[in-house]
Amino acid sequence: MFLKVLVKMVSVFLTIVMTVSTPAGFVLGKKEAKIARAKDNCGVSFAVISDSHLRGNFKLIFQGMLELGLEDMANAKDRLDAVVFDGDITDGGQIDQWDVFADAVSKYDIADNKFVVVGNHDTWGPNRDDFNNPEDGVKTTFIHYNKVISDRDITEMYYSDIVNGYYFIVLGSEADHVCATISDAQAQWFAQEMEKAAATGLPIFVFLHQPVNGTHGLPYNWELKKDDPEDEGGIGGECEKVVEVLKKYDNVFYISGHIHGGFKNAGYPIGPSYASVEYMENDNGNQITLINLPSYMYFDFIHGGHLVNGCGWVIEAYGDEVLLRARNFATGTWLTGYDVTVDLVK
Repeated sequence: MFLKVLVKMVSVFLTIVMTVSTPAGFVLGKKEAKIARAKDNCGVSFAVISDSHLRGNFKLIFQGMLELGLEDMANAKDRLDAVVFDGDITDGGQIDQWDVFADAVSKYDIADNKFVVVGNHDTWGPNRDDFNNPEDGVKTTFIHYNKVISDRDITEMYYSDIVNGYYFIVLGSEADHVCATISDAQAQWFAQEMEKAAATGLPIFVFLHQPVNGTHGLPYNWELKKDDPEDEGGIGGECEKVVEVLKKYDNVFYISGHIHGGFKNAGYPIGPSYASVEYMENDNGNQITLINLPSYMYFDFIHGGHLVNGCGWVIEAYGDEVLLRARNFATGTWLTGYDVTVDLVK
């Protein structure tokens, strides 16, 4: 616990430095002033970040760090089709923290489609002991700020939408636990949405803040303890509900955050063993692509991954492949050494 507190304190300090200093000096990568698609004939292009952990105190620092990335997205040479905020948007789910998020996003025209995913920290908000309180509960707050940010009317912690014909399916915890609570109703809805998405013949993008149990170095990566239970740091005890549905289909991309590990390739020799992009076999003998996001707000000191904050993915779908392009949005820098190309199943 002391190590995690220390890491957070140092991360906040360096975030201050990052916010008020020339950003490019903190990153090794290919500088490019504006986001541009890698190739022609792109079916959909979107940015995704996670774990901004916005706070009402130190607003200038935390909001300023987020706005560096939003400005990069808004200034894209090739306009993004969507931007996804994959959970832990706030540090404690409080109204003033959500207001910081809403204020930051309102300043920038980042994309026509915006998706807000609930993270475990976002469920620790007002009346967390009465999750469904109609007056001022966590669910009501999440639904309200989804409307404010995306102008999307939702009724649950989970929802889906279609962008350029591609399904974006957002799953969400229905209680205030660190792991995800996935009700039977949500699991049934998820199965139905996946069936509709598969009928398009296009890649399917699924978002949940928590990763699949046992992936990306879990459970050790979570608390860095060798004897952690297998479901620690992941979806948790209801993981199989999600995985069972995922495994039925081809060309599925499951995108999570939560771990706070920096970009890292398989086989990287420093730190615990994990990779930002891993694969899980589905029922057809093909692969599901599992993508884990670094923490946007905090530096990674303990996993041996890419150190600097401000990072996320730009994901582009083409006819025969999906490109996963690592970027530091705060510095306008491509981190090409972490890019991954995924061939689609025909």
